[in-house]
Amino acid sequence: MEHVVYLILLLLAVAAGGGAWWRQRRDIDRICRERDAIEVEERRMFDFLHGLGEKLQDDHSTSNMHRFIVDGIAEVVGADGGILYLLDVERNQLVPAYQSADETPPLLPAPVEVVALGSVPEAENQYRSFVRLSALAPGESFVGRVFEQGGPVHIDDLLGEPEFRGAPGAAEFQGGVRLLAATLVYAHKPIGLLAMTRRADGAPFCRNDAEVFASVAEQSAFALGSAIIHLEAAEKRRFERELTQASEIQRVLLPRSAPALSDYGIAAEYKAARLVSGDYYDYVRVDGDRYGIAIGDVSGKGIAASLIMAMCRSNLRSRAPENLSPAAVLHAVNGSIFPDIREDMFLSLLYLILERGSNEVTLARAGHEPPLLHRGSTGEVETVETSGLAAGIDEGPVFKRTVKDHRIRMDPGDTLLLYTDGIVECESPGGDEFGAERLRDLLSVHSGLAPDELVARIVEEVERFSEGAAQSDDITLIAIQKR
Repeated sequence: MEHVVYLILLLLAVAAGGGAWWRQRRDIDRICRERDAIEVEERRMFDFLHGLGEKLQDDHSTSNMHRFIVDGIAEVVGADGGILYLLDVERNQLVPAYQSADETPPLLPAPVEVVALGSVPEAENQYRSFVRLSALAPGESFVGRVFEQGGPVHIDDLLGEPEFRGAPGAAEFQGGVRLLAATLVYAHKPIGLLAMTRRADGAPFCRNDAEVFASVAEQSAFALGSAIIHLEAAEKRRFERELTQASEIQRVLLPRSAPALSDYGIAAEYKAARLVSGDYYDYVRVDGDRYGIAIGDVSGKGIAASLIMAMCRSNLRSRAPENLSPAAVLHAVNGSIFPDIREDMFLSLLYLILERGSNEVTLARAGHEPPLLHRGSTGEVETVETSGLAAGIDEGPVFKRTVKDHRIRMDPGDTLLLYTDGIVECESPGGDEFGAERLRDLLSVHSGLAPDELVARIVEEVERFSEGAAQSDDITLIAIQKR
């Protein structure tokens, strides 16, 4: 009997040992499989990162970059589908940049009309289009909430999320779907969201999947941010080239030299604050005995102002010949540009006509800076004040009523100075304006100079006053001296 007991104990010990050995062997096999899976996943990750680096260096196409990131990471973590959202900063919206070709991650509740479709393939196709066309605000919807949450997100079943719980068709679209998602951050700023999903019939994402995903998502954010910076830099270079071309064209539109008149000496100085300018001046032959001189300034600067000035030049040149009334010319210019000018813009203009053999100058002023007239006989400086509404504000009646012809007499030795507000509004480092009084004093002191020397001296004094500070507004100056 005693031997039987020993035999039973021996068998039990053998069985226990065999069971322990079998469990140990099973655990070792599982660990080996997990190790192999991790190694495979890591090799995929390194291959992906290597390919991402090559993409960033050799291929600056953003669409190719988006596709490589989504499809590449889906392969690394074994996802069924992936999607990339990028943040449109101007609209503050997350915009789908790319989604997997085979399967769309169901991150949005399905519309009722899509759920109602009887055909599953048709429903999936319609849902895919719905996701592709849906821009989302940060903080709103499931996607917006995950984006604002920041760090990597790991969810085992989307159906448990508040946005999908009880939603129509949620069981079919979100039921059992596993998710890995991460906000993409570059230079401490969120730039988008990357998400990967597995269907309900697939294995859950493991901890290593989540860690690998977080790592490749971080590297992808760097690549995307670098690509965005590269694209913005390329756009800036292109824009600067176009601005340079626009500046060259604008300078071609300005007079190359002053007209050689027997009764008057004329000189002008033009300095744009930017590549393109809202200032304008021109010389126009009216007839055999008369010459027109125009100066103008569009409110604002840059491209919009330069386009308005180009319109003004074209209109004034077409209206001026054989028209002896400066006011009538400005009426026509205002009527032409008013329908096309923005409500927040206007145009100041001054146009005058010089006549050979006459001491009389006819001018009209539409909201422009009043010209200064230095009398050579007395040394006094007069401000030629006339009424006039700026162009582009009123379509016709008020403008015509206020902008009228005004005649002044210029005797030999008199100097008339036309200028834009960039002269008088130039500021010193301390914030003081150059002002009309300083300009009057300069005209009084240097009136004996020839017109070209006079404008050069005034510009020199303005630059000295600003002490080399960047020019904040366009500057145009015209000196007209009666011989």
